[in-house]
Amino acid sequence: MNVCIYPAGQAGMALYSYKLANALADLGLGVILFADREYELDHLPAGFEKVKTLSKVKVQDESEHRGAIRVLRILFIHFRNWLQLVSYLKRQPQDIIHIQPQLYVLDWLSILLLSRARAKVVVTVHDPLPHRFFTRLFSWAEILALRVIYRSADRLIVHTESGRKQLVAMYSVDDRKVAVIPHGEYGFKQMSGLMSEKEARSELGLREDAQVFLFFGFIRKAKGVDVLLKAFDVLASDFHRACLVIAGGCIQGESFCEHQNLVMRMRHRDRVRLFLRYIEYQEIPLFFEAADVVVLPYLRFFSQSGVLHLAQGFGKPVIVTDVGGLPEVVRNGQTGLVIPPGNVQALVEAMRYLIEHKEKRRGFGSAGYELARREFSWAKIAGETVRRVYT
Repeated sequence: MNVCIYPAGQAGMALYSYKLANALADLGLGVILFADREYELDHLPAGFEKVKTLSKVKVQDESEHRGAIRVLRILFIHFRNWLQLVSYLKRQPQDIIHIQPQLYVLDWLSILLLSRARAKVVVTVHDPLPHRFFTRLFSWAEILALRVIYRSADRLIVHTESGRKQLVAMYSVDDRKVAVIPHGEYGFKQMSGLMSEKEARSELGLREDAQVFLFFGFIRKAKGVDVLLKAFDVLASDFHRACLVIAGGCIQGESFCEHQNLVMRMRHRDRVRLFLRYIEYQEIPLFFEAADVVVLPYLRFFSQSGVLHLAQGFGKPVIVTDVGGLPEVVRNGQTGLVIPPGNVQALVEAMRYLIEHKEKRRGFGSAGYELARREFSWAKIAGETVRRVYT
């Protein structure tokens, strides 16, 4: 069986695609991964074939282009990338075409074209309700495009049961063609080599005895960074070694200005460390090894989080909110704590609990690690994908 996965993606999607492609190849499938010409994971061992023909579209807001020019530029790059895919598939037909949609107003047409390629079209729906990184001005077109994509695809993959229910309800798709297959644990700790907590904290300029809370990943208003900052300022009054690290860049169309203003008004702003940029693959262990607790204070979320799986893979306890698929992965009181979204006091109490109960904190991290290795291994996920979706 030959499988073409498009695209390799960036950041969390890049890790997801890489691990899935390798796991499928380990099962004996012929796997082709469509990647950017400057593929960020090119240095890692791969059991699959890479077709590096795509132009890169940055999801962080670093471009000098703004407004209509930025939108047109992104549309052009996506259109050119789809032409590269379609051209390749004409020359090299595949049994399975596995798509991860990125720009829905164009992807709907491409899915229709691919459905005529005599191959099974599989779509992984990472976000049942899209973040609208690129198309926030065209949400109505995006929703219509999604209906066409999901109804045209042969099979759909979502990562959580809540995602399945939302997908069926919002887009009126046939429930029988939707498979719930979890997001995998990246196994990043094993891939990245050894780095001690002491070394990581030294490199980040943190005290060796600090109590470090980490927010990691792309920054959007819906992720509740403001709630975390307010909660930390309350907590820090009682715990003088507490430190908050925020690591990640802002998505296109988002800004950290409001959060920055909040930081400047904090009593304990000197204990907030900001790394407001795209975190390269090689730097990921630095932040997670330095952390005592990983916090996902999301306000509005409709999927599963790669950051959560990273945290579990590093054996870190987590605090998450009761949104999307987060509570489906976190065992409340066993691998982490689940709290209501937007509740500053609840977040303060959860952070306080994990500082004051060191053994519980370590136990949560160990239990989360074992859960991730047992339930979210890529070998298991690849096997379920072949058995329940591809065949």
